Amino acid sequence: MRLKLLALATLSVFASAAPARETALHLAPAARGDQAVAALRAPAAPLATADLDRTPVAMAWKLDPKEKLDAAPAPFVRESREYWSDVGEAQLRAGVKLATTSPEALIRLSPHGGNDAALDPAGVLLRYAGQQRTAAEAARQVADATALRAAGMDVPAGTVVMKLKRETGASGIELAAPNARGRYLVHVYEPQSDFVLRLQAERDNLVAGESQRLVASLDGASRQRRLDLVEGVLSAPDGHTQALRFTRQSDGRYVASVTPDAAHAGGPGLWEAHAFASGTQRGQDVLRDAKTAFAVAQPTARFDGSLQREDGAALALRIGVEVAAASRYQVSGVVYGSAADGSLQPLAMAQSAAWLEPGQASVRLQVDDASLRAGGLAAPFELRDLRLTNQADLSLIERRALGARLER
Repeated sequence: MRLKLLALATLSVFASAAPARETALHLAPAARGDQAVAALRAPAAPLATADLDRTPVAMAWKLDPKEKLDAAPAPFVRESREYWSDVGEAQLRAGVKLATTSPEALIRLSPHGGNDAALDPAGVLLRYAGQQRTAAEAARQVADATALRAAGMDVPAGTVVMKLKRETGASGIELAAPNARGRYLVHVYEPQSDFVLRLQAERDNLVAGESQRLVASLDGASRQRRLDLVEGVLSAPDGHTQALRFTRQSDGRYVASVTPDAAHAGGPGLWEAHAFASGTQRGQDVLRDAKTAFAVAQPTARFDGSLQREDGAALALRIGVEVAAASRYQVSGVVYGSAADGSLQPLAMAQSAAWLEPGQASVRLQVDDASLRAGGLAAPFELRDLRLTNQADLSLIERRALGARLER
């Protein structure tokens, strides 16, 4: 594959007729918050590597020294004002109480579980304040599956979505469908509610065998609200599931610690954590569901701690990698240089990829002379945000905020 590089990008290969002399150094040890492999393990099933190019490639490009970069990812927080309920035909015919806390909620009713019984919006009823109204009477807008699909929304046949009128109220609402057959999903979304379930995974990526910490809390407009119960499930990309066991903390939050089953790690796709929360606020039932996702990598390789600096003007580093499973591995890092005032500023981004067999190997990163001069920065240098990726499944195996400090 031919790569077109922009100005100041460099392309190099890993072999030369006369190798440069090298100075032995060491990578900085993994720090708290870094992702590092404790023990290598070859996967039970072979990696999908047949289509991977085995030609080694390296490139680097200059960065804006004034640009602020973050070597550690900020945790993602999922916010939810919605919940889902699975109901049977008997429940829906009799009427299902909706746990709504604010006016103008959006209600979606969809057949599922092999159910193909289409619902006529005219046959969907809402009961509130001692009265019964059709969906058309109680809602500002009602849309069926045909209208939703025309608007680009992929929904099952028989789906009905309605936005309730403000005068319908915010609580004590019951949904019924006397002609319901089979099972249905009821989705309630309250865009105006100040009850927000927040779900956060402590890390966006981890290595198989490590634990993930998940935190759930219910927040209001001015303070944290109390939850009565939080349950959950963790799903692997291949469909495997594990229970999430949340424990209430003294501050009202719920925390779960789970170790994803290593037998289901690897391959494309993310693991999904789904939390189901319930509580009672101001005499009202509050239900919320929230989902977040993270990656789990197989420990097929790791940095072995060795670092070689080629003697010469260009900044060329050879980084040691210990390999358990043959694949094409990528190493990347951000090089910082020192400005005249002594501050460290981003100089260049460097990336390299090569096919590595099991055993000890190395991957070469280089920033060329022109890029070093154009940056206007000098030693000491630092290699930050050092990453090791398996290109067979694009999994991030190791990530270190500080890779190395180079005094010259």
